[in-house]
Amino acid sequence: MTRPLRLDSIRPGFPEPSACPDGAELLERWESLLRKVPRLRPWVGEMLGQQRVLLVARLEGQPPLIIERTLWQELARWLRDFEALPPFAVSAIATTLQDEERGSREARALTGAEDVPVLADAAFHSPERAVSEMEALLSDPAFALAFHCVEVRLRPRLASAVEAAPSLSRVPESAWFGLLHSSAPASPLLTPDVAVALVLRVLSSEWMTMPAEARRAALRLFGAHLSELRGSARLDRLCRSLPPAWGLFPESAPDFVAVSTQARLALGDASRLCNRIAASVTSGRRAPRRGGFALIEVGGAAPAAPEELEELSQTARKYLGMAGFRRLLALLR
Repeated sequence: MTRPLRLDSIRPGFPEPSACPDGAELLERWESLLRKVPRLRPWVGEMLGQQRVLLVARLEGQPPLIIERTLWQELARWLRDFEALPPFAVSAIATTLQDEERGSREARALTGAEDVPVLADAAFHSPERAVSEMEALLSDPAFALAFHCVEVRLRPRLASAVEAAPSLSRVPESAWFGLLHSSAPASPLLTPDVAVALVLRVLSSEWMTMPAEARRAALRLFGAHLSELRGSARLDRLCRSLPPAWGLFPESAPDFVAVSTQARLALGDASRLCNRIAASVTSGRRAPRRGGFALIEVGGAAPAAPEELEELSQTARKYLGMAGFRRLLALLR
């Protein structure tokens, strides 16, 4: 005998618990997770609404119980993914999902303030918290790998691009990392791209201490095209909104856009390297994977070349204190 289906779930947006044998348990686990990471709640509600609309259209004529049960299957999959991640990684993903508006930054370049997402309050960030978050994240081998890819692919190319543009010498590295993270695609799934973006987030703690107006201006300029910079009064206003310490004037804007392009290309290189080494970890028969590698979604890529794995070993030797590297190398044996 089954319980009657009530469409007025005890949690707004969530399916009716009686539609799934494990519904009550899943709901309790979700509530536990959302109490720890409240920033995740709006995304869950939005995704459930989208999924419900799609299912109603796809399963037209089916009993409501089928739709509710299918929603619980999706919720169970998302929950397994989030529960397998280190706590800070879940918070970082939630922050990205909440704070970063999706869509092309290039298409929004030099637009009005209403087109730019509300940025997180800088008051919640401090050097002490940044160090704690970094240590927590990099204790996981998947994120230690992402850090390595930033270290050997993104940092050198970014430094070279900035060196070729002396007018940008006062723009700190953390600002470029913050711009890259803020313009990265948001995703609830852990992929190599997401792992690299989360590492950029913890490396850009100083970016989060900047006033929101300055970050909005920098994001608009970061996504601009050279054709939009000629004789633009809005460009003058953007440059005045940037941190004075950067010393960035309108005539330096083309250099800023050029370095932004190089930074995005370098980020792509880092993500692809992360994908190849992750493929080396997840392929073949190795010890059971935990943490990030238990659920990372690796794209179709050949495993890393021997020289790339040797490069990883060199980074691990450089950062002997990072537990994540020791665990990563153990997974590759």
